[in-house]
Amino acid sequence: MQAAEREQAAQAAADIFVQHPLFQSSRHIACYYASKSEFDTQPIINAIWDNGKICYLPILAENKSLNFVRYHRNEELQLNQYSIPEPVNTQHTVQTEKLDLVLTPLTAFDRNGNRIGSGGGFYDRTFAFMFNRGDKSPTILGVGYAMQECEAIQADMWDMKLDGILTESALIEF
Repeated sequence: MQAAEREQAAQAAADIFVQHPLFQSSRHIACYYASKSEFDTQPIINAIWDNGKICYLPILAENKSLNFVRYHRNEELQLNQYSIPEPVNTQHTVQTEKLDLVLTPLTAFDRNGNRIGSGGGFYDRTFAFMFNRGDKSPTILGVGYAMQECEAIQADMWDMKLDGILTESALIEF
């Protein structure tokens, strides 16, 4: 996919996202800062700020899970050991359970809420607490290109399920 197409897709997804009730009813939104060929989330991050919501980005924790840190406009980022941008200022973390909505990167997804990530299991470990809870807070949305949809993905019992997917053409809730 060409750079211009990627930019168009990112803006289209952001436009869809801000119109959706999930976005409108959420205040504390965790996103990710795209690296390599991941879906570009900068327009989504801008929309979070522009709508007076609070944006959080993940940082790697020692136990191979993620912590989420408040991310302000123009705040400095640094590359972690996997070359993924993370906020330098890590003072304002939020308890994962306090997030309203979490956007996760992926390499593939299906309509059953299964995703393939980059293989580290960071999101699965971070949101494992949700397996034993009756409520579904936070809501977990995968972010990817429509062409990343697969017919079916074989999931393991520890794999985190998505509540929906945001692409350049739709926000689909499962």
